[in-house]
Amino acid sequence: MTKEGRPYAGASREVRESARREQIIAAGIELFGTQGYRAATVGAICDSAGLNKRYFYESFATLEDLLVEVYERVVADLRAVVLAGGAADAGGSETVTEAQGGESTTASGADTTATPGVEIAATPGAEAMAVLRGFMDGFLGWAQSNPIFARVHLFEVLGVSARIDELYRRHGRVIGGELADALCVAVSGAVLTGTRRRVLGDLLVGAGIQIVVDWVIGDYQPPRQELLSEIELTLGWVLTAGAIGEG
Repeated sequence: MTKEGRPYAGASREVRESARREQIIAAGIELFGTQGYRAATVGAICDSAGLNKRYFYESFATLEDLLVEVYERVVADLRAVVLAGGAADAGGSETVTEAQGGESTTASGADTTATPGVEIAATPGAEAMAVLRGFMDGFLGWAQSNPIFARVHLFEVLGVSARIDELYRRHGRVIGGELADALCVAVSGAVLTGTRRRVLGDLLVGAGIQIVVDWVIGDYQPPRQELLSEIELTLGWVLTAGAIGEG
């Protein structure tokens, strides 16, 4: 007998508990992302995981505790994809310009196809537009490729409880700050601080979520590349208008 517990079938107690926990989390992701959190039960989670109910309470006190863990994993996955999308397009205006009328992809798979008729490199704020496009391309691609994860993030967490709402807002603030930092560094090499960083982060996260929610509800229409083109054209208009206003 060791502090790791008595081995069973070659695995320690801790290893077996960890494996069961992962089974429950996987079942939670599947059920929350298909049937919805409010329709899920501990019994259904355990049935899906192929485990007795007592093993659920070995890892989680309540179904809401499982939702917290599921949401943490979903957000971590989304964060990595979106930040990678922005990094892939950072300083990539030359690549976009060369791709006029064609397609170009980065190592991470982010599409850098230029909007037909829009010379990205020649527009004011070209670097900013490229990074913003990368963020949105990553978010849209993630939502379409991972509908189960997307449902958890976009539709299943808000309104569950004050605790979950605060978790949602906290992640939004953290990721918003990271997006604001990545955008600022890519464009000017500087770092924003204070209120401006928070406001920019809120704008990026809020606009991104609203666009993706509408797109998912609308059955992914218009097609992803068409939507990205519209976003790009709109951002181009905003950036051009800003440059004229400063001129």
